[in-house]
Parts: sequence; structure tokens; C-alpha cells
Amino acid sequence: MTDDLMTRARQAIEAEESARLDSKAEEIASADERARLQAEKEAKRQHARDTATQALNAPAVALGGVAKRFDAAVSALVALAEAAELRNRTIQQQAALVQAADVPENQGRGSNSVELGGRVHSVRDARPAELLARALAVAASEAATPDNGVKSLASDLLPHSGPLHRLTPVERAQR
Repeated sequence: MTDDLMTRARQAIEAEESARLDSKAEEIASADERARLQAEKEAKRQHARDTATQALNAPAVALGGVAKRFDAAVSALVALAEAAELRNRTIQQQAALVQAADVPENQGRGSNSVELGGRVHSVRDARPAELLARALAVAASEAATPDNGVKSLASDLLPHSGPLHRLTPVERAQR
């Protein structure tokens, strides 16, 4: 009987040890799986960080790149306004000279337009404020998408620039 008890005790201890080892193996496997999943998750996070960093630092997207384009656009708009202002000042100066010289074809034109050789040069054709508003409205219209809100900017500028379907004399001269 003692041998039988001893055998059963050994079997119970072995079963206990086996169960403990199985439990420990499952725990280790579970920990390894958690570690693997955590490593995968961290790899995904790092990939997302790297991809976002690369995309956001691209020259066309970076704030510095947009700032350079902004500066170029401002310079172009200033040049446009200055050209229109120079044109209008020149028309006014020449209108005064032509009026003083009493050129017959320019009779009744006033100080804001000159007619020479059948061609009328008028300050109304290139008003700086209208041209700036028009340039912005045309650009806004071309860049408008349902999501960026630029379409409303074009609409806000139309009272100053005129309808977009109508070309200004400046636009007609280029086309």
C-alpha cells in the first residue's frame, strides 16, 4: 500500500509539475505574443511618424515652401498694381499733353483717356484695385474645391472685379 501511495503521490506531483510547466509555457508564449504584437504596433507607429515627417517636410508642402510662393504671389500682385498705376499715370500725362496740343481726334476725351490712331487708351481699362481683385478672383475660382472654402473668396471679390465670364481689356490684350 505504501508503494501505491508513493506512486500516486509521485503521479500527483508529476501531474502538478506538468500542469505548472504547461501553465508557465502558456504564460511565456502569451508574453512572447504580447511582445510581438507590441513590437508590431510600435513599428506601425514609427512608420506612420516617418511617413508623416517625410510628407510634411517635402518642399512643396513645408511652410517655408508655401511662404516662398506667397512672397512670389505678393510680388506679382504688387508688380501688377504698379504696372496698372504706371499705365494710368502715363495716360493721364499724355491726355494732358494731347489736350494742350489740341489734337483733333482726342476732342472731348478728358484727362482719363487718349485716342490716337483710332485706338482709345483709358484708365478704366486697367484700374489697379479692379485688376488685383480680378487676379485674386480668377485664381480663387481656379483653385476652388468643395472643401477649401476658396469659392466664397472668389464670390466676395466679384463686386470689385466684375463677373468671371467677362474678360477685362488687360485679359483680352493677352489672348
